[in-house]
Amino acid sequence: MTAANIHHKKRDSPTRVQGGVLRITVDCREKSSGLPELLAPHFTVTLRAISYGDYLINERITVERKTASDFLISIIDSRLFKQAANLKKRCFHPLLLIEGNPFATGLDFDPRAIRGALLSIQCAWRIPIIFSRSKQDTADILVMIGQQDEDRTDDAPMRGGYRPKRVKGRQLYLLQGLPDVGPRLAQRLLDHFQSVGRVMNATVEELTEVEGVGRTRAEKIREILD
Repeated sequence: MTAANIHHKKRDSPTRVQGGVLRITVDCREKSSGLPELLAPHFTVTLRAISYGDYLINERITVERKTASDFLISIIDSRLFKQAANLKKRCFHPLLLIEGNPFATGLDFDPRAIRGALLSIQCAWRIPIIFSRSKQDTADILVMIGQQDEDRTDDAPMRGGYRPKRVKGRQLYLLQGLPDVGPRLAQRLLDHFQSVGRVMNATVEELTEVEGVGRTRAEKIREILD
């Protein structure tokens, strides 16, 4: 297992990519970690409660951060797999970041159980796992994720050439034509508003009631519709 090793030079202002500023929402419980301060030179940081995960990058990528010890404890108390289920169901692009080596925590833990949990997250839940060596390494990784996400936002086709035949499939297909709306967010929008028409008529404030839709994304959607 090789930890990610990414190093960035400190900046005095938020990193600008394609004329924009990287954005990150940090869950309030992460305030004491010191990471918000490490991220501030690179992101516009918003500190608030997040329903799922610890970091929301560019309102698209949800990162659940765990120290190596917390990762092991979350296996014991069954938090890990409940969190994985919510991340997969509720988040557009979930990631699990483990800070430190879970095989070298000093805790008396069966290595096979650790390996099984890692494989379950990646294979059964299909959530990518990233390893970091330290808080600074974690901050550097989050910055690179934000940069790469911003770079490819306008390049990746959302719907391809697929043309659904069923009514619900057509509804979801239509919603994926909105800015930054992928398959999972389209489903959440439809579940919340119950019809495409109500989504199209929703205000910015109403759109932000849906998990994964921040004010910036809601304003982009309304700009297109209006």
